[in-house]
Amino acid sequence: MTQAVWITGASGAIGSALAHRLAARGVPLVLTARDPARLDALAATLPTELLTLPGDLTDAATAGALLETAQAALGPLSGLAHCVGSTLIRPLHLTAEADLQAIFQLNYFSAFHVLKAFVGAALKHKQPSSAVLVGTLVAQAGFPNHEAIASAKAAVAALAMSAAATYAERGIRVNCVHPGLTRSALSARLTGTPEAIERNAKMNPMGRVGEGADSAALIDFLLGDEARWITAQQLGVDGGQSVIHPLPKG
Repeated sequence: MTQAVWITGASGAIGSALAHRLAARGVPLVLTARDPARLDALAATLPTELLTLPGDLTDAATAGALLETAQAALGPLSGLAHCVGSTLIRPLHLTAEADLQAIFQLNYFSAFHVLKAFVGAALKHKQPSSAVLVGTLVAQAGFPNHEAIASAKAAVAALAMSAAATYAERGIRVNCVHPGLTRSALSARLTGTPEAIERNAKMNPMGRVGEGADSAALIDFLLGDEARWITAQQLGVDGGQSVIHPLPKG
């Protein structure tokens, strides 16, 4: 039987797109998000064996318990895609301590807890495994008013690189993908109308904003055996926006 993949943040734009890609090939799935209703709605559209496990991954005990439940039902997991995320567009001097704490809890601590549980299980079962964490373009390039989320996701990126170094000899790969602006409920302020999409697309070298499927395609590849010699990488899915600097037009 094909081993299962755990998708956290499964009800979001990237997580749900990845779930559809994997399910189309019959990959068993473990789906986690905080909202049980949204998870159930997603599960109803997927033609594969799956398990929905809602929970708050900012809690270390919850992450470990969910993984144990998943393995009891589907056996050892071969892959993890941690697609949990949030955003905060606010300058440093106006960012409240509570907002900073919340951003780090949801973005960094959830990644730490989930990856720790996944790696621990992979070591126990002595099997090759692949984990992909989701960062953000703003952790790779400076954008105004993103200090809190940029630093939290930069911590996620550093976590992926260090864990990749620690576990490479054990056949456990860890990579981090960094999406640019992606159309989703989370980014509705920036992508919620055709006018907003057009305005933000003009800032991208390729003249568009992302879709969940763009990042999902890369994560799918990184989870698979074709990427068996790829680890510790920071990979942008952003139309080149983190590294391309177009000349002014006119």
